Amino acid sequence: MFELYLLTFNCARELVNPQSLAPSFFDALPEGAPVPDLVAISLQEISPIAYSFLGGSYLKPYLDRITTTVQLAADLRSNGSDELEHVATRTLGMTGLMIFAKPQFARRIQWIQSAGAGVGFANMGNKGAVAMRVGISCPNSTDTLNLAFTAAHLAPMESNISARNKDWENLVRNLVFLNDDDSAYSSSEERPLLASSAEAPVDHNGLFEPGSHIFFYGDLNYRTHDAPPGPDDHKTYPQPTPLETSSTHYLQLLKNDQLTREKDANRTLHGLRELPIDFPPTYKYAVPKDSGANAARRSDAESEDQWKWSTHRYPSWCDRILFSQYGSQSQLKPQKYTALPVQPTSDHRPVALSLRVDDKPTAPNSTEVRAEPPFPISPDWKARRDAARRWEVIVGVLSYLSLTGKGNAILVALAGTVLGSLWLASWLRA
Repeated sequence: MFELYLLTFNCARELVNPQSLAPSFFDALPEGAPVPDLVAISLQEISPIAYSFLGGSYLKPYLDRITTTVQLAADLRSNGSDELEHVATRTLGMTGLMIFAKPQFARRIQWIQSAGAGVGFANMGNKGAVAMRVGISCPNSTDTLNLAFTAAHLAPMESNISARNKDWENLVRNLVFLNDDDSAYSSSEERPLLASSAEAPVDHNGLFEPGSHIFFYGDLNYRTHDAPPGPDDHKTYPQPTPLETSSTHYLQLLKNDQLTREKDANRTLHGLRELPIDFPPTYKYAVPKDSGANAARRSDAESEDQWKWSTHRYPSWCDRILFSQYGSQSQLKPQKYTALPVQPTSDHRPVALSLRVDDKPTAPNSTEVRAEPPFPISPDWKARRDAARRWEVIVGVLSYLSLTGKGNAILVALAGTVLGSLWLASWLRA
Protein backbone atom coordinates (compact mmCIF):
# COMPACT_ATOMS: atom_id res chain seq x y z
CA MET A 1 0.00 0.00 0.00
CA PHE A 2 1.05 3.59 -0.52
CA GLU A 3 -0.36 6.92 0.67
CA LEU A 4 -2.17 9.16 -1.82
CA TYR A 5 -3.25 12.72 -1.03
CA LEU A 6 -5.62 14.82 -3.14
CA LEU A 7 -6.32 18.52 -2.67
CA THR A 8 -8.46 20.98 -4.62
CA PHE A 9 -8.30 24.75 -4.29
CA ASN A 10 -9.84 27.64 -6.20
CA CYS A 11 -7.05 30.20 -5.99
CA ALA A 12 -9.34 33.13 -6.93
CA ARG A 13 -6.71 34.42 -9.41
CA GLU A 14 -4.39 35.35 -6.54
CA LEU A 15 -0.90 34.24 -5.61
CA VAL A 16 -1.26 31.56 -2.93
CA ASN A 17 0.23 32.41 0.46
CA PRO A 18 2.47 29.43 1.45
CA GLN A 19 2.80 30.59 5.07
CA SER A 20 -1.00 30.45 5.41
CA LEU A 21 -1.76 27.26 3.48
CA ALA A 22 1.20 25.02 4.38
CA PRO A 23 0.45 24.53 8.12
CA SER A 24 -3.02 23.10 7.34
CA PHE A 25 -2.19 21.52 3.97
CA PHE A 26 -2.14 17.96 5.35
CA ASP A 27 -5.21 18.30 7.60
CA ALA A 28 -6.85 15.39 5.76
CA LEU A 29 -4.16 12.98 6.94
CA PRO A 30 -5.01 10.69 9.88
CA GLU A 31 -3.27 11.60 13.10
CA GLY A 32 0.35 10.49 13.06
CA ALA A 33 0.34 9.59 9.35
CA PRO A 34 3.57 10.34 7.48
CA VAL A 35 4.02 12.62 4.48
CA PRO A 36 2.10 10.96 1.59
CA ASP A 37 3.97 9.14 -1.17
CA LEU A 38 2.01 10.89 -3.93
CA VAL A 39 0.22 14.26 -3.91
CA ALA A 40 -2.03 15.49 -6.75
CA ILE A 41 -3.40 19.04 -6.57
CA SER A 42 -6.36 20.37 -8.56
CA LEU A 43 -6.27 24.15 -9.05
CA GLN A 44 -8.91 26.49 -10.43
CA GLU A 45 -8.64 30.18 -11.29
CA ILE A 46 -4.88 29.92 -10.96
CA SER A 47 -4.22 33.45 -12.17
CA PRO A 48 -5.86 36.35 -14.04
CA ILE A 49 -7.26 35.31 -17.40
CA ALA A 50 -4.49 36.96 -19.44
CA TYR A 51 -1.75 34.98 -17.69
CA SER A 52 -3.77 31.75 -17.64
CA PHE A 53 -4.58 31.86 -21.35
CA LEU A 54 -1.04 32.83 -22.39
CA GLY A 55 0.45 30.26 -20.01
CA GLY A 56 4.14 29.44 -19.90
CA SER A 57 6.28 31.89 -17.95
CA TYR A 58 3.23 34.04 -17.15
CA LEU A 59 1.93 31.23 -14.93
CA LYS A 60 5.26 30.42 -13.30
CA PRO A 61 4.99 32.77 -10.26
CA TYR A 62 1.56 31.31 -9.41
CA LEU A 63 2.62 27.68 -9.78
CA ASP A 64 5.87 28.30 -7.91
CA ARG A 65 3.80 29.37 -4.89
CA ILE A 66 2.07 25.98 -4.93
CA THR A 67 5.40 24.16 -5.10
CA THR A 68 6.70 26.23 -2.18
CA THR A 69 3.54 25.41 -0.21
CA VAL A 70 3.86 21.66 -0.78
CA GLN A 71 7.53 21.56 0.13
CA LEU A 72 6.97 23.68 3.25
CA ALA A 73 4.03 21.48 4.28
CA ALA A 74 6.15 18.32 3.91
CA ASP A 75 8.91 19.90 5.96
CA LEU A 76 6.49 20.88 8.73
CA ARG A 77 4.86 17.44 8.76
CA SER A 78 8.10 15.48 8.95
CA ASN A 79 10.33 17.94 10.82
CA GLY A 80 12.52 18.04 7.74
CA SER A 81 13.00 14.29 7.33
CA ASP A 82 10.77 13.88 4.23
CA GLU A 83 10.52 15.85 1.04
CA LEU A 84 8.19 16.03 -1.94
CA GLU A 85 9.52 16.81 -5.39
CA HIS A 86 7.63 18.16 -8.36
CA VAL A 87 6.81 15.47 -10.92
CA ALA A 88 4.58 17.15 -13.50
CA THR A 89 2.28 20.11 -14.09
CA ARG A 90 -0.40 20.49 -16.73
CA THR A 91 -2.73 23.46 -17.16
CA LEU A 92 -5.56 24.25 -19.51
CA GLY A 93 -6.78 27.81 -19.36
CA MET A 94 -7.44 28.69 -15.75
CA THR A 95 -7.39 25.12 -14.42
CA GLY A 96 -4.28 23.20 -13.42
CA LEU A 97 -3.10 19.86 -12.10
CA MET A 98 0.19 19.46 -10.23
CA ILE A 99 1.71 16.16 -9.10
CA PHE A 100 4.36 15.74 -6.40
CA ALA A 101 5.95 12.61 -4.95
CA LYS A 102 8.56 11.44 -2.53
CA PRO A 103 11.81 10.93 -4.47
CA GLN A 104 11.79 7.15 -4.03
CA PHE A 105 8.17 6.93 -5.16
CA ALA A 106 8.73 9.25 -8.13
CA ARG A 107 11.14 6.64 -9.51
CA ARG A 108 8.21 4.23 -9.77
CA ILE A 109 6.28 6.49 -12.17
CA GLN A 110 6.70 4.85 -15.57
CA TRP A 111 4.69 7.11 -17.85
CA ILE A 112 2.22 10.03 -17.89
CA GLN A 113 -0.56 10.70 -20.38
CA SER A 114 -2.32 14.07 -20.56
CA ALA A 115 -5.78 15.28 -21.56
CA GLY A 116 -7.58 18.61 -21.56
CA ALA A 117 -10.92 20.07 -22.61
CA GLY A 118 -12.48 23.49 -22.14
CA VAL A 119 -16.19 24.03 -21.52
CA GLY A 120 -16.22 27.81 -21.30
CA PHE A 121 -17.29 30.27 -24.00
CA ALA A 122 -16.24 28.87 -27.42
CA ASN A 123 -14.94 25.84 -25.48
CA MET A 124 -12.16 27.92 -23.95
CA GLY A 125 -10.51 27.02 -20.67
CA ASN A 126 -11.98 29.64 -18.35
CA LYS A 127 -13.97 26.55 -17.36
CA GLY A 128 -13.01 22.96 -18.15
CA ALA A 129 -10.66 20.22 -17.03
CA VAL A 130 -7.09 19.04 -17.36
CA ALA A 131 -6.05 15.48 -16.55
CA MET A 132 -3.08 13.17 -16.20
CA ARG A 133 -3.12 9.39 -16.21
CA VAL A 134 -0.10 8.04 -14.33
CA GLY A 135 1.35 4.54 -14.62
CA ILE A 136 3.06 3.31 -11.43
CA SER A 137 5.25 0.22 -11.30
CA CYS A 138 4.12 -2.54 -8.95
CA PRO A 139 6.23 -4.96 -6.93
CA ASN A 140 6.64 -8.39 -8.52
CA SER A 141 4.78 -7.38 -11.67
CA THR A 142 5.54 -6.00 -15.12
CA ASP A 143 2.12 -4.30 -15.25
CA THR A 144 1.40 -0.82 -13.89
CA LEU A 145 -1.17 0.57 -11.51
CA ASN A 146 -2.97 3.32 -13.44
CA LEU A 147 -4.38 6.42 -11.76
CA ALA A 148 -6.32 9.09 -13.71
CA PHE A 149 -6.38 12.50 -11.99
CA THR A 150 -8.79 15.11 -13.39
CA ALA A 151 -8.85 18.72 -12.18
CA ALA A 152 -12.16 20.37 -13.14
CA HIS A 153 -14.05 23.65 -12.98
CA LEU A 154 -17.71 23.62 -14.04
CA ALA A 155 -20.34 26.30 -14.78
CA PRO A 156 -21.11 28.79 -11.96
CA MET A 157 -24.33 30.28 -10.49
CA GLU A 158 -27.12 28.63 -8.50
CA SER A 159 -29.50 28.15 -11.44
CA ASN A 160 -27.04 26.54 -13.87
CA ILE A 161 -27.63 22.93 -12.82
CA SER A 162 -28.22 21.64 -16.34
CA ALA A 163 -25.14 23.54 -17.58
CA ARG A 164 -22.97 21.79 -14.98
CA ASN A 165 -24.42 18.42 -15.96
CA LYS A 166 -23.69 19.25 -19.61
CA ASP A 167 -20.13 20.28 -18.72
CA TRP A 168 -19.62 16.82 -17.21
CA GLU A 169 -20.91 15.21 -20.39
CA ASN A 170 -18.65 17.36 -22.57
CA LEU A 171 -15.62 16.52 -20.45
CA VAL A 172 -16.27 12.79 -20.71
CA ARG A 173 -16.69 13.16 -24.47
CA ASN A 174 -13.62 15.35 -25.05
CA LEU A 175 -10.99 14.37 -22.47
CA VAL A 176 -8.76 12.22 -24.66
CA PHE A 177 -5.45 11.07 -23.16
CA LEU A 178 -2.32 11.35 -25.29
CA ASN A 179 1.35 10.47 -24.93
CA ASP A 180 3.86 13.35 -25.19
CA ASP A 181 1.39 15.96 -26.38
CA ASP A 182 1.73 19.63 -25.40
CA SER A 183 -0.38 21.24 -28.12
CA ALA A 184 -3.56 21.70 -26.08
CA TYR A 185 -2.02 23.08 -22.94
CA SER A 186 -0.81 26.45 -21.76
CA SER A 187 1.67 24.51 -19.69
CA SER A 188 4.27 25.58 -17.17
CA GLU A 189 7.04 25.00 -19.72
CA GLU A 190 8.06 21.93 -17.77
CA ARG A 191 7.94 18.33 -18.92
CA PRO A 192 7.65 15.40 -16.52
CA LEU A 193 11.07 14.19 -15.41
CA LEU A 194 10.51 10.45 -15.16
CA ALA A 195 13.22 8.15 -13.93
CA SER A 196 11.89 5.32 -16.07
CA SER A 197 12.11 5.14 -19.83
CA ALA A 198 9.24 2.66 -20.03
CA GLU A 199 7.03 3.10 -23.06
CA ALA A 200 3.56 4.48 -22.36
CA PRO A 201 0.57 2.37 -23.36
CA VAL A 202 -1.66 3.06 -26.34
CA ASP A 203 -3.20 6.51 -26.11
CA HIS A 204 -6.31 8.22 -27.57
CA ASN A 205 -8.39 6.74 -24.78
CA GLY A 206 -11.00 8.43 -22.61
CA LEU A 207 -11.50 9.06 -18.93
CA PHE A 208 -13.27 5.73 -18.33
CA GLU A 209 -10.44 3.62 -19.71
CA PRO A 210 -10.55 0.05 -18.31
CA GLY A 211 -7.77 -0.65 -15.84
CA SER A 212 -7.60 2.86 -14.36
CA HIS A 213 -8.79 4.32 -11.08
CA ILE A 214 -10.45 7.74 -11.58
CA PHE A 215 -10.16 10.82 -9.36
CA PHE A 216 -12.37 13.73 -10.45
CA TYR A 217 -12.12 16.84 -8.29
CA GLY A 218 -12.23 20.59 -8.31
CA ASP A 219 -14.65 23.49 -8.15
CA LEU A 220 -17.68 21.59 -9.46
CA ASN A 221 -19.90 24.55 -8.54
CA TYR A 222 -23.01 22.61 -7.47
CA ARG A 223 -24.95 24.71 -4.96
CA THR A 224 -27.48 24.32 -2.13
CA HIS A 225 -30.27 26.33 -3.82
CA ASP A 226 -31.56 26.58 -7.37
CA ALA A 227 -31.90 30.38 -7.31
CA PRO A 228 -29.80 33.22 -5.82
CA PRO A 229 -30.57 34.37 -2.27
CA GLY A 230 -32.94 37.20 -1.43
CA PRO A 231 -31.84 40.37 0.39
CA ASP A 232 -32.44 38.92 3.88
CA ASP A 233 -31.51 35.26 3.36
CA HIS A 234 -27.95 35.81 4.57
CA LYS A 235 -29.30 36.23 8.11
CA THR A 236 -29.84 32.46 8.29
CA TYR A 237 -26.47 31.44 6.85
CA PRO A 238 -24.65 28.78 8.93
CA GLN A 239 -22.26 29.60 11.73
CA PRO A 240 -20.09 27.31 13.88
CA THR A 241 -22.35 25.42 16.25
CA PRO A 242 -22.04 21.97 17.82
CA LEU A 243 -25.81 21.34 17.58
CA GLU A 244 -26.61 19.54 14.31
CA THR A 245 -30.32 20.19 14.89
CA SER A 246 -29.78 23.95 15.00
CA SER A 247 -31.28 25.97 12.15
CA THR A 248 -27.87 27.59 11.65
CA HIS A 249 -25.92 24.33 11.47
CA TYR A 250 -24.49 23.71 8.02
CA LEU A 251 -26.00 20.21 7.74
CA GLN A 252 -29.37 21.88 7.23
CA LEU A 253 -28.02 23.26 3.94
CA LEU A 254 -26.44 19.96 2.92
CA LYS A 255 -29.92 18.41 2.61
CA ASN A 256 -30.44 20.53 -0.54
CA ASP A 257 -27.06 19.82 -2.17
CA GLN A 258 -27.50 19.86 -5.95
CA LEU A 259 -24.64 17.47 -6.63
CA THR A 260 -26.13 14.77 -4.41
CA ARG A 261 -29.53 15.24 -6.04
CA GLU A 262 -28.23 15.21 -9.62
CA LYS A 263 -25.97 12.22 -8.99
CA ASP A 264 -28.79 10.23 -7.40
CA ALA A 265 -30.91 10.99 -10.48
CA ASN A 266 -28.08 9.70 -12.72
CA ARG A 267 -27.69 13.06 -14.45
CA THR A 268 -24.04 13.76 -13.60
CA LEU A 269 -20.74 12.24 -12.41
CA HIS A 270 -21.86 8.76 -13.39
CA GLY A 271 -20.08 5.92 -11.61
CA LEU A 272 -18.19 8.18 -9.18
CA ARG A 273 -18.61 8.21 -5.42
CA GLU A 274 -17.83 10.61 -2.60
CA LEU A 275 -17.22 10.16 1.10
CA PRO A 276 -19.81 11.64 3.49
CA ILE A 277 -19.41 15.38 4.03
CA ASP A 278 -18.94 16.48 7.63
CA PHE A 279 -17.25 19.84 7.01
CA PRO A 280 -18.65 23.37 6.48
CA PRO A 281 -19.60 24.80 3.09
CA THR A 282 -16.53 25.70 1.05
CA TYR A 283 -17.91 28.78 -0.76
CA LYS A 284 -18.48 31.77 -0.79
CA TYR A 285 -16.48 33.50 1.93
CA ALA A 286 -16.00 37.25 2.08
CA VAL A 287 -12.42 37.96 1.06
CA PRO A 288 -10.82 40.47 3.46
CA LYS A 289 -9.45 43.77 2.21
CA ASP A 290 -5.92 42.62 3.06
CA SER A 291 -6.15 39.60 0.74
CA GLY A 292 -3.27 39.00 -1.64
CA ALA A 293 0.22 37.63 -1.74
CA ASN A 294 1.39 39.51 1.37
CA ALA A 295 -1.63 38.85 3.58
CA ALA A 296 -0.75 37.56 7.02
CA ARG A 297 -2.12 34.24 8.12
CA ARG A 298 -5.38 34.48 10.04
CA SER A 299 -5.50 32.95 13.48
CA ASP A 300 -7.53 29.77 13.88
CA ALA A 301 -9.85 31.61 16.26
CA GLU A 302 -10.59 34.38 13.79
CA SER A 303 -11.26 31.98 10.90
CA GLU A 304 -13.43 29.48 12.79
CA ASP A 305 -15.27 31.38 15.54
CA GLN A 306 -17.33 33.13 12.88
CA TRP A 307 -17.79 32.38 9.20
CA LYS A 308 -17.87 35.54 7.14
CA TRP A 309 -20.07 34.78 4.14
CA SER A 310 -20.68 36.80 1.00
CA THR A 311 -24.34 37.77 1.11
CA HIS A 312 -25.14 37.35 -2.61
CA ARG A 313 -24.42 33.59 -2.81
CA TYR A 314 -25.80 30.72 -0.78
CA PRO A 315 -23.09 28.88 1.18
CA SER A 316 -22.43 25.69 -0.78
CA TRP A 317 -20.10 22.74 -1.13
CA CYS A 318 -18.68 23.79 -4.50
CA ASP A 319 -15.31 22.09 -3.98
CA ARG A 320 -15.55 18.30 -4.11
CA ILE A 321 -13.45 15.16 -4.57
CA LEU A 322 -15.00 12.07 -6.15
CA PHE A 323 -13.45 8.82 -7.28
CA SER A 324 -14.13 5.48 -8.90
CA GLN A 325 -11.97 2.41 -8.59
CA TYR A 326 -11.40 -0.30 -11.12
CA GLY A 327 -11.44 -3.87 -9.91
CA SER A 328 -11.58 -4.93 -6.27
CA GLN A 329 -13.20 -2.56 -3.78
CA SER A 330 -10.25 -3.15 -1.46
CA GLN A 331 -7.73 -1.45 -3.74
CA LEU A 332 -8.67 2.07 -2.58
CA LYS A 333 -9.09 2.75 1.12
CA PRO A 334 -10.26 6.33 1.76
CA GLN A 335 -9.14 7.68 5.11
CA LYS A 336 -10.22 11.27 5.70
CA TYR A 337 -12.18 13.85 3.70
CA THR A 338 -12.23 17.41 5.00
CA ALA A 339 -12.04 21.12 4.27
CA LEU A 340 -9.04 23.20 5.28
CA PRO A 341 -9.31 26.57 7.04
CA VAL A 342 -10.39 29.64 5.10
CA GLN A 343 -7.44 31.21 3.31
CA PRO A 344 -6.82 34.98 3.17
CA THR A 345 -6.42 34.96 -0.62
CA SER A 346 -9.58 33.14 -1.73
CA ASP A 347 -13.36 32.97 -1.30
CA HIS A 348 -13.13 29.14 -1.37
CA ARG A 349 -11.85 26.72 1.25
CA PRO A 350 -9.40 24.08 0.02
CA VAL A 351 -10.73 20.50 0.28
CA ALA A 352 -8.55 17.40 0.73
CA LEU A 353 -8.86 13.61 0.74
CA SER A 354 -6.33 11.02 1.89
CA LEU A 355 -6.39 7.42 0.66
CA ARG A 356 -4.34 4.26 0.95
CA VAL A 357 -3.83 2.54 -2.39
CA ASP A 358 -2.99 -1.10 -2.93
CA ASP A 359 -0.01 -1.01 -5.29
CA LYS A 360 -1.09 -3.95 -7.39
CA PRO A 361 -2.09 -3.75 -11.05
CA THR A 362 -5.81 -3.35 -11.59
CA ALA A 363 -7.38 -6.60 -12.77
CA PRO A 364 -9.00 -6.25 -16.24
CA ASN A 365 -10.97 -9.46 -15.75
CA SER A 366 -12.40 -8.50 -12.37
CA THR A 367 -16.10 -9.13 -11.82
CA GLU A 368 -16.33 -5.79 -10.00
CA VAL A 369 -15.27 -3.54 -12.87
CA ARG A 370 -16.87 -0.18 -13.53
CA ALA A 371 -19.75 0.13 -16.00
CA GLU A 372 -19.33 1.39 -19.54
CA PRO A 373 -18.55 5.12 -20.02
CA PRO A 374 -21.72 7.22 -19.77
CA PHE A 375 -20.86 8.99 -23.05
CA PRO A 376 -18.64 8.04 -26.02
CA ILE A 377 -15.60 10.05 -27.10
CA SER A 378 -16.53 12.81 -29.52
CA PRO A 379 -15.11 12.25 -33.05
CA ASP A 380 -14.22 15.95 -33.37
CA TRP A 381 -12.52 16.33 -29.98
CA LYS A 382 -9.19 17.39 -31.50
CA ALA A 383 -10.62 20.05 -33.83
CA ARG A 384 -12.67 21.36 -30.92
CA ARG A 385 -9.60 21.51 -28.68
CA ASP A 386 -7.36 23.20 -31.26
CA ALA A 387 -9.96 25.84 -32.19
CA ALA A 388 -10.47 26.66 -28.51
CA ARG A 389 -6.73 27.06 -27.99
CA ARG A 390 -6.52 29.56 -30.86
CA TRP A 391 -9.28 31.60 -29.23
CA GLU A 392 -7.46 31.42 -25.91
CA VAL A 393 -4.34 32.95 -27.41
CA ILE A 394 -6.35 35.79 -28.96
CA VAL A 395 -8.26 36.48 -25.74
CA GLY A 396 -5.06 36.14 -23.70
CA VAL A 397 -3.21 38.71 -25.80
CA LEU A 398 -6.11 41.17 -25.78
CA SER A 399 -6.57 40.74 -22.03
CA TYR A 400 -2.86 41.22 -21.41
CA LEU A 401 -2.77 44.42 -23.45
CA SER A 402 -5.91 45.89 -21.88
CA LEU A 403 -5.82 44.62 -18.29
CA THR A 404 -2.16 44.62 -17.21
CA GLY A 405 0.26 47.43 -16.54
CA LYS A 406 2.89 46.05 -18.91
CA GLY A 407 0.23 45.53 -21.59
CA ASN A 408 -0.95 49.13 -21.21
CA ALA A 409 2.64 50.30 -21.57
CA ILE A 410 2.95 48.32 -24.82
CA LEU A 411 -0.24 49.91 -26.15
CA VAL A 412 1.03 53.39 -25.25
CA ALA A 413 4.35 52.68 -26.95
CA LEU A 414 2.60 51.37 -30.06
CA ALA A 415 0.27 54.35 -30.13
CA GLY A 416 3.26 56.67 -29.78
CA THR A 417 5.06 54.90 -32.62
CA VAL A 418 2.04 55.12 -34.90
CA LEU A 419 1.43 58.78 -34.14
CA GLY A 420 5.11 59.55 -34.59
CA SER A 421 5.15 57.78 -37.95
CA LEU A 422 2.07 59.68 -39.11
CA TRP A 423 3.62 63.00 -38.05
CA LEU A 424 6.88 62.18 -39.83
CA ALA A 425 5.05 61.17 -43.00
CA SER A 426 3.06 64.39 -42.87
CA TRP A 427 6.19 66.47 -42.33
CA LEU A 428 7.97 64.81 -45.27
CA ARG A 429 5.04 65.54 -47.56
CA ALA A 430 5.02 69.23 -46.53
